[in-house]
Amino acid sequence: MQHIVYVLLISFGSLSILGIFHFSIYLQQKDKAFRNYAFYLLLMSVFNVVRLLDERLGSFYSLSVYTVGTWDPVLSNLAFLMYVNFLGVILNITVADKLFYRCWRFIQVFVPAFLLLYVILRIAGNPLQIADSVILAASFGCMGFGVVMGFRLLALRKELFYQLIIAGTLVSVSGVLTGLIINAFVYKSGTAFGGLYFLEISMLIEAIFLSAALGYRLKVAYQEREKFQQVMLKETQNRELLALQTARLLQKELDIKEMQTRISKDLHDDIGATLSSLQIYCSLAARLMDEQPGESKKMIEQIASNTEEVMLNMGHIVWAMQASEEDTQTIESRIKGIGYSLLANKNINCDYKIGASIEILCKEPELRKNIVFIAKEAFNNISKHSNAKNVVIDLSGKDQTLFFLISDDGDGFDTSNKKSGNGLKNIRSRTNALGGHLHIDSVTGIGTNIQGTIPLTNISYTKL
Repeated sequence: MQHIVYVLLISFGSLSILGIFHFSIYLQQKDKAFRNYAFYLLLMSVFNVVRLLDERLGSFYSLSVYTVGTWDPVLSNLAFLMYVNFLGVILNITVADKLFYRCWRFIQVFVPAFLLLYVILRIAGNPLQIADSVILAASFGCMGFGVVMGFRLLALRKELFYQLIIAGTLVSVSGVLTGLIINAFVYKSGTAFGGLYFLEISMLIEAIFLSAALGYRLKVAYQEREKFQQVMLKETQNRELLALQTARLLQKELDIKEMQTRISKDLHDDIGATLSSLQIYCSLAARLMDEQPGESKKMIEQIASNTEEVMLNMGHIVWAMQASEEDTQTIESRIKGIGYSLLANKNINCDYKIGASIEILCKEPELRKNIVFIAKEAFNNISKHSNAKNVVIDLSGKDQTLFFLISDDGDGFDTSNKKSGNGLKNIRSRTNALGGHLHIDSVTGIGTNIQGTIPLTNISYTKL
């Protein structure tokens, strides 16, 4: 008797710890497989406690309401029901499996109801001797459905998880059957302690197999969760990329609209005013043609000059907006063309120092256009007012900053005079529009320096 006490104590402690452990995992993961198996282990722990309290052991206090015939079958059938529920969860029986699902639900109601009826009949003294029939019906119902699910379990034997479940189940069934056979043929009593050795040892071995299986299930769940998180992360990144691309497209659309607005402004400011003056000059020339033919001729010449300027400005704007890699008209060639038409005809020598990197740095249409127009305004002022002999234009880029210098050796002017011409005002306005800074240094009789810096990081389509 003493040996079976040790076996029951070891089994009770092991199954209790494992039951609590699996239930704690259920509370974290909400996986019903862990819950059902935890209940199965805890019920078998209670079964061991009841056996430890059996009055036949002698060393323990007997329970006044306890008899082996009452509680052994109740606890063992409840434990087996929990095991059946465990198999139902891991086999993923759902409403779609109509027959299996209905049988499973029926067993979950049928077995507890018959076990309750059995307990009531036992406490009442087993009237008409029907308690044994009731417990037998409950046992066969539970075991029958368990056998059916066992065949379904065998169909999945190629997977490691189910291999561990099958191995544990076979060990447990073998231990139970061996114990029952020994009790029946050796001890001539179904509740003898001799068969418990095989039952308890098989239970402990089964617990090892099934705990390993559930550990593997948990590992797979973590891996699947990680894969899902990776997929969600990838999907989030794709959505962010799509949102960024959409934002860029919207920004580009806004930039194009802003570009159209700026082009309209340029056409209005630079060309519209000139066209208005052409209309005035044409009207005056027509009136003076008979009375003052000399004045009329001057106005016609002015009309021709203004018309040429409008055409040049239109050409500069179109060139800046439609520049491409195949375009042979570079910034340097544009500035030299302007210099030739405005300076060379006045016998003014111009030294062009335009760095090779300018074409790479000045890709944005707004920057290209304003650089050309700044040079044009400066050359126009020099040709008309400076009486200069030499001009230097230096255009270079360094550390994402564009530098330009336009200097002449002409008459110069008083920079403190606020009544400066429209040319200098336009140069300053274009430099400021690009986020740059302009400095004009002029000394009467010596010449003028126009220096500007433009940060290229500020130049983008948002500036158009």
